[in-house]
Amino acid sequence: MSIKARLLAGTTLLVALAIGVSAISARGQDGPVTFDVGEPQGIDSMSPLIGVVVPAFEAWNLQYAPLTDKAAKDFHTIPALAESWKGSEDKLTWTYKLRDGLKWSDGKPLTSEDIAWTVNTSREEEWLNHSAVTANLTASAPDPQTVVIKTSVPDPKLPTMDAYILPKHIWGKMSPAERDKYEGEDGVGSGPFVLEKFEKGQFARFRANPNFWQGKPDVDKVVIRKFNNPDAMVAALKTGELDAAWEIPGNAFKELEKDENIVTNEGYQGSFSEVAINGGDGLKKPHPALLDPEVRKAIAHAIDKETLVKRVLGGVGKTAETIVPSPDLSWVPELSEEQIYEFDLDKARSILEEAGYKDTDGDGVREMPGGGQPLKFTYYARSDGETGQEVAEFVRSWLDEIGIATTEKVADDSQLTTIIGEGNYDMFSWGWTPYVDPDTMLDYMTCKQVASDPEDPTNYYNDANYCDKEYDRLYAQQKVELDPEKRKEIVHEMLTRWQQSAVYDVIWRDPETIAYVKDRFTGFVQQPEKTGPVLFSNTSPTYARLKPVTASAGGSSDDGGGSGGIIAILAVAVVALGAALVVVTRRRSADERE
Repeated sequence: MSIKARLLAGTTLLVALAIGVSAISARGQDGPVTFDVGEPQGIDSMSPLIGVVVPAFEAWNLQYAPLTDKAAKDFHTIPALAESWKGSEDKLTWTYKLRDGLKWSDGKPLTSEDIAWTVNTSREEEWLNHSAVTANLTASAPDPQTVVIKTSVPDPKLPTMDAYILPKHIWGKMSPAERDKYEGEDGVGSGPFVLEKFEKGQFARFRANPNFWQGKPDVDKVVIRKFNNPDAMVAALKTGELDAAWEIPGNAFKELEKDENIVTNEGYQGSFSEVAINGGDGLKKPHPALLDPEVRKAIAHAIDKETLVKRVLGGVGKTAETIVPSPDLSWVPELSEEQIYEFDLDKARSILEEAGYKDTDGDGVREMPGGGQPLKFTYYARSDGETGQEVAEFVRSWLDEIGIATTEKVADDSQLTTIIGEGNYDMFSWGWTPYVDPDTMLDYMTCKQVASDPEDPTNYYNDANYCDKEYDRLYAQQKVELDPEKRKEIVHEMLTRWQQSAVYDVIWRDPETIAYVKDRFTGFVQQPEKTGPVLFSNTSPTYARLKPVTASAGGSSDDGGGSGGIIAILAVAVVALGAALVVVTRRRSADERE
């Protein structure tokens, strides 16, 4: 019987099912210790060559140990697979020494050949999540424990190696075309946990890696589970069917702060969200009015960021003006008052009027200068996550007030990735979580990152479809500037220039709203210290350090994705029917956002 059918069967059956699932969960507590995490976005791919969303990076952080790691406190470079390294006098050559006895989770030796193969192959094949790091690097393996990495240009990121090292004996057997389509579900890794089972759109289950260089973790399994309904995710956390949850809606997060059984963590690590406009340099063109910078600036003046933070995020978040390229906010430029698009509907209307966009037929929608095509734009809102459709509704209402009509369409992350790559949109809203070094985030907005292959429109990162040659010139300068202060000056100029193009209206700095059950596990680590999140961070150090407090730790059984999602859905249904209140005594749903 489907879940939908069960919900229609009546409150008596709902209560029985809930008790039955709880019993399964309780029996699971005597087995492997499982840390069960809920999140609303889903892992798009287990392959670091394909995936792009934050939960996918969380999964890769579990599975693949880096050559060098970053300290949880402040991101400085620390040993990982490499226990030491040394740079040449000109900083163009770096030699890394690997630890003794490294092994992949399947028992095969992990050697310098794996690192050299990953670096060189990712450079040659321009892997999506590697090329910004390895584009100028060449690696060699003079012996099994020595890796020599040479850079063709000065590289301020080195000696840090922000690239997922893949097992050559798995990935090296494939052709480039096969690697491009491989979903990475082999479960062979070097991190603290490795994949055991993946059901796309549902969950990923990981088991502890006995060959992890720091030793086998104290937790046996980790489950990352997608929830389509954030209320259901919060309910599962409150009933104890989840151990932790990420990206909790603002109002629900405030309610959880009052719960003595829950610990909340509002962390910041550079994540930001934006309303993006198609700049027109991709495979398809947007509405012709959007190629006019004046129209884009008018749209920017019509978006009330303070209201979005208050009404959509429930006041949990911070407004922003431009791309945040790093958790280190010193890389973000300080903009003058003249450079900021303050919320001003009258100014937005004035800009459009002066540029010749008038409502000549009195229907409330402006037309192109001289008459003709009305300003009606297609706006894509994400179905994954909690905020996309709410942001779209607010933006639609504001644009309507200045004489611009929008048709809202909804797409999940996989669909939207293709739509953006094809350039088949006018506007959308989404967000980013940057690496520590700003180079990768800056690289995403270069001309070469605009999708150019109609047969593969998913191979891109420049989702504004906007190409600025001067931005590219500045990007090339900062990429080889070893003086940190001079490099920051260049980056500030780049970001100010990008902001002034008005293709990207950054609306807020996203809080990583995380909550976990109190006194069930210890070992949660904020990254960066004091201000960052404890999960879904840059290198995700918490998982390897988790320790169960009692034998009852772990809220789900080991029967697939766990039972928390079913419990939560049943609890929500019982509330709707107004019966069997005993099942949901610990549930508190998110407040309605108005």
